[in-house]
Amino acid sequence: MSRFTYPLNPFDPDLPLCIFGIGREDDQPPVIRKNGFPFPQLFFCLSGKGTLEVNGKSFPVKEGSFFYLMPDTPHSYYGDTQPWKITWIAFSGSIALPLLTQMPDGQSPIDISPYINKIESMSQRIFAALKSDELPGKTAASGILYEMLMELYAIPHRQKEPVRAESKLLKSIEIYIEKNYSEDLTINELAAHAHISPQYLCRLFKKYKRLRPFEYIAMKRIQHAKTLLSDPSLSIAEIARRTGYHDCSYFSLVFRMQELISPSEFRGMLAKPEGN
Repeated sequence: MSRFTYPLNPFDPDLPLCIFGIGREDDQPPVIRKNGFPFPQLFFCLSGKGTLEVNGKSFPVKEGSFFYLMPDTPHSYYGDTQPWKITWIAFSGSIALPLLTQMPDGQSPIDISPYINKIESMSQRIFAALKSDELPGKTAASGILYEMLMELYAIPHRQKEPVRAESKLLKSIEIYIEKNYSEDLTINELAAHAHISPQYLCRLFKKYKRLRPFEYIAMKRIQHAKTLLSDPSLSIAEIARRTGYHDCSYFSLVFRMQELISPSEFRGMLAKPEGN
């Protein structure tokens, strides 16, 4: 069953943040607003899937996502599944728009699924505070809304931190490989260099490179081998040794797998005059 408090009466515009309306639809019906809505709005998808249409673009709204709409922005939204459970908050106040301008682009729904229960708990606290029309209830609700907005501002930055840390780890490993590709590198050695487990190392490469660590090492070795093949004074066996392969036949096999020709054929192509 849907439950809602909307609109609040009297609406108090003197508060820094003042909630105009709040509601939760257990099965959100379609909404079309060609002229937008006069107040900023927050939306949280608790379950199901829907579509948001704004500024000529369509965005999927999935369970655990959040978006906001600025005042007077033409928009529509509707469920793609039934039920489509949505919590919404309409608000205003002297700091409402300044706070929203610091938020990520909420017109493209943002996944906050790890935090959606915390946000919904805040919504329920706002409901409870607004059961009274007295100023203390409205003031308490305003404070909870501010807390919610700060949480929503922090979530995308918080979610980027693991990505930054992983990128930094991977870059460190790439540099290590670049300096030591001619050595007998092992997964354990690379993991020890980065102070992570071998299993986590493999997951990093799969996630960001779509390669296993040894596939990446082979790719770097063949890149360097191609440069060395331009020097006719170096034998294929010497180039194999310099790029970390003790077995010349195995080096040739890996080279052919990556370049579809043998090292000798590649060298021959480099030796051909242009235009022939």
